[in-house]
Amino acid sequence: GSVQPVSDVHSPYFLAFSPNLKEKRKELIRKWKNDEFDGKSNIKDIGEIEEYKSFWNPEIKRKVFKVYTTHSYLVPEVSDSLFKMGFYTAEHDIPYKERVLTDLASRGTWLFDSKGKEKKLRIMTYDIETTQYEEGATNIPIDIIGYSTFDLPFYSRKNLDGEEFDFEIVENPVWDVDAEVTQLVSHDIDEEVENLCKFCKELGKVDIISGHNILGFDNLQIYDRINNLKKNRLSKNEMDVFNQFLKKYSWREQTFHFGSPSNAAIFYPSSFDTYPASRKFYSLDDYSLKALAPFLDINVEGRIYLSPSQMKLDARTIKYNRQDVLEQLGVTMNLIQRALPLAFVTGMPFEELLTSGTTKMWDWMAMIRASNSKKIMPAICKAFSISREIIEQNLSSKEEIVEKVRKEGAGKELTRLAKYGEEMPDWVEYPYVIYDETTRDIAYHFPGGMTIKPDRDAHSHFIPWYHVIVADVGAMYPTILKAVNAGADTVRIVKKGEEPDEWIWLKRIPSKFLDRVEWKEARKPFEGIMMGIKVSREPGVVNLAMSGIMNSINKIKKEMKKKEGEERNKLRMIYQSLKGARNAGTHGILSAPTVSCRQFNLWGASLITTKGQQILGDSLKILKGKKIRVVYGDTDGIYLACSSSASEKIRDALDATGNGGNGWLTPPQLVIDAIDFCNKKWRKELGYQQFELEAEQHDAMIFVKHKNYLIFDAIDGEIKMTAKGNNFKGSDKPDIARIVLKEIMLRVLKENLEWDDEEEARKNIKKSIKRETEEAISNLDLSKVDLEDLILVQSVQPSNRYKPNSDGSISVYGERTRALEKLVGKIKARRKFKFVVTKKELPGIKNPTKSGVKPIGYMYPLEVLENEGEIDLEWYKEM
Repeated sequence: GSVQPVSDVHSPYFLAFSPNLKEKRKELIRKWKNDEFDGKSNIKDIGEIEEYKSFWNPEIKRKVFKVYTTHSYLVPEVSDSLFKMGFYTAEHDIPYKERVLTDLASRGTWLFDSKGKEKKLRIMTYDIETTQYEEGATNIPIDIIGYSTFDLPFYSRKNLDGEEFDFEIVENPVWDVDAEVTQLVSHDIDEEVENLCKFCKELGKVDIISGHNILGFDNLQIYDRINNLKKNRLSKNEMDVFNQFLKKYSWREQTFHFGSPSNAAIFYPSSFDTYPASRKFYSLDDYSLKALAPFLDINVEGRIYLSPSQMKLDARTIKYNRQDVLEQLGVTMNLIQRALPLAFVTGMPFEELLTSGTTKMWDWMAMIRASNSKKIMPAICKAFSISREIIEQNLSSKEEIVEKVRKEGAGKELTRLAKYGEEMPDWVEYPYVIYDETTRDIAYHFPGGMTIKPDRDAHSHFIPWYHVIVADVGAMYPTILKAVNAGADTVRIVKKGEEPDEWIWLKRIPSKFLDRVEWKEARKPFEGIMMGIKVSREPGVVNLAMSGIMNSINKIKKEMKKKEGEERNKLRMIYQSLKGARNAGTHGILSAPTVSCRQFNLWGASLITTKGQQILGDSLKILKGKKIRVVYGDTDGIYLACSSSASEKIRDALDATGNGGNGWLTPPQLVIDAIDFCNKKWRKELGYQQFELEAEQHDAMIFVKHKNYLIFDAIDGEIKMTAKGNNFKGSDKPDIARIVLKEIMLRVLKENLEWDDEEEARKNIKKSIKRETEEAISNLDLSKVDLEDLILVQSVQPSNRYKPNSDGSISVYGERTRALEKLVGKIKARRKFKFVVTKKELPGIKNPTKSGVKPIGYMYPLEVLENEGEIDLEWYKEM
């Protein structure tokens, strides 16, 4: 459609407020009109006085006015000037893109909203080749551009007032290895200009531009090259095409990944980069296209791989580019089905959604609701480091903080916060609750899950439990958040003498804080103290956004039950990505003191976990009262064993003889009824009908210790074993460890299909494990093992990034980097290596050792291993 400048629909602004606001505003207007205001030309307009709600205490209404600036980047500067004049300012730290999109969304202009009609998205996947590419160089000729397009019919509608979101991909895109790929090949600068013009025009016809690592590479290369080509003698038409593209369809910016900046370029309407998308939705060792395509079952026959030095303008490179585009097309088709529904429900464009963490995503959703209901959105900050600064400066009230920052200035973070004045979060007046001066650590402690350890509490370790039912609290925290309206903008601590609405539980809090608040000793099973809180009646901003996500999840769950096969898989993908977003939106975003976020609120976080503990504690009492064998408990739920004897299903899958499944400890139906009873009870107590502990079932489980256990399920005549916890999974262990573990454990299970006495069963299992492990190791012929299964994956950083030893000498990790550089060349940035353990050590390592599971002096990069005979098979057996 037509492109409209942002300035037609939105102007950059921030909020200003102060005591005696009318007079101060008049004075500001007079100064601004009479040129007495420092930076007069930076203010575009001064808005009327309006009413906003306080974020931290919704009972308080604040009179504010908007100050509009001529350019978005001037917002912080103008707000500084107003702060020095005696105003407080708010929302001066919201990046302008976020400001525009969240404001427009709150007024109804929503991304990917087809307003209930079926529409098509035109998606282009592209890839460039630069045969003269050098690391760090700019202005590199673009020799080949390959691209392919497809249409994605979809249907969506939203109702922000009712938090209803519907999104459906009407027809799944199907990857075709013979898809049409257009290739623009340039042999000289004239051809290159012509091809780039052609490509810019094509980009203008599509809705989504996609590719692998396009934000940081392909888009950036094209953007920089076009900017440089404009210095040449171009025709008027070519110049117009380039100017239109640079002005309306592209934007260069810095992106941050875990705090480290890198350059990026975004092409509009929307850039969908499958590199951050794959990192968001999958957990892999390697996110390169080479690893991702086969993982997603996108296989191009006769695939060519070229290194930068092998690139030439020849038929081979042209074929390589075509294969790249084909693979990227398949990867895009897969990932877009996960990302689109999430982008729609959150209201975030791909380039923001895929590159940011969960706190940013929830802040974005909160911002839309805050804009909608005129609530002052708080400053972004790290509560821990700000608390430290306030303590070090010996400041005790909001007034003192404001005065100190106005007179003497402060660090960037504290200044940003101080400008909010009375609208600063309350914790700035009790920073010692967050930062402990003596230990330099976090000062409070509030409990997480219901810990029933297998060895300490349940005495269930090393016993094969059959037919295990989990009272699963998968959606417990989001459900509690909804039921009790927990959130940053809804919960505040009660001052001495005030009447609490609810009580929250903390294990530890500095004692001097207790003089200010209502509290009481916690009663068993809780240890610690209970503190009084007030909870707002009006739903909080995250509560509203959570309704939208949970409504969508419930619809998809209902649909999934009706569908089969491919249709069901498609819905499952959407379900997983929405579920991930949902689970991240609870106490995690309220209680992350060291993460930059806008909604740090300990009391809201604690309300969620306290309610969770009460529900699990109460359910546990009910289940134990019915003499059900509880074998484990953590944040995910309570695990209940029904049988001491394996079912027919397991025996068949293990090729075992005998009849199964009659050693009931408790009939499963009784357990399911008990869980149902707990559900009914808590629905009533919470006054929330959607509350649910779900009953999940597994065929067998063996617990080792807390968070480390094995699950066995018989599916289609095969046993699927899932290992939980680092004892088994350790991401840096080679696959051979997992493969052998499964073989051992299936034999162990087969030898222990039923038992009568728990102590006896534990002895037998331990004997079996020892015997089967010795047997498996002695028969292990590693020469017949797949090389892939011997790989250990580890990240290596430049040597100067590792902390030196206490005597100042280089650490073993730094030493390892230097040794690797002799084999693979300079390591300038963090990169993942695939290693195998070899008989000889790396070059130049002093005193290498082979003890432990990470013998780093002997871990050799697979890419430079010349002879597989070098691999130390004995080490693998030992390990």
